[in-house]
Amino acid sequence: MALLKLARHDDPVLAGGVKLVEEVTDDIRKLVDDMIDTMRHGETPGVGLAGPQVGVPLAIVVAEPPPEHEIKEALHDGAIALLNPEIVFSSGRAVIEEGCLSCPGVTVEVDRPSHVIVKGMDLDSNGVRLEVEGALARIFQHEIDHLEGRFFYDHLNAIRRQLVKARIRRT
Repeated sequence: MALLKLARHDDPVLAGGVKLVEEVTDDIRKLVDDMIDTMRHGETPGVGLAGPQVGVPLAIVVAEPPPEHEIKEALHDGAIALLNPEIVFSSGRAVIEEGCLSCPGVTVEVDRPSHVIVKGMDLDSNGVRLEVEGALARIFQHEIDHLEGRFFYDHLNAIRRQLVKARIRRT
């Protein structure tokens, strides 16, 4: 496995426009392996990563499931790997501090749904439906946002968003 270079906040690949994964190939499996390795052992380890964050405009997310979650679906090397993920239901609210590997050193409190249902495909081309809450729900929302060209600060009001973006530009 290899560590991949992380795209920074101003990289055009993070602006959205990802392609769906049509077929699970050896190249896709290797990319997922490298994304998991980068998420866990990169310059700044994290708990989730999306294809665009490593310069690949494909609808792929990986996530490190918190210990309290008993996930059995879509596991690959102990991490969750979802292709073409989408949130099909959300409920509740929670405000939690959030950061981003593409915006290192900046965190801010973000209000998001606390419970989501995510659909996608695993690395065996099987359809997957995960119902999650808490930290894992937040991770999926954050990473799926990247597939749509959004950042965590896009969930803030206009004034706070501008302040956070200014902080990010200074890093």
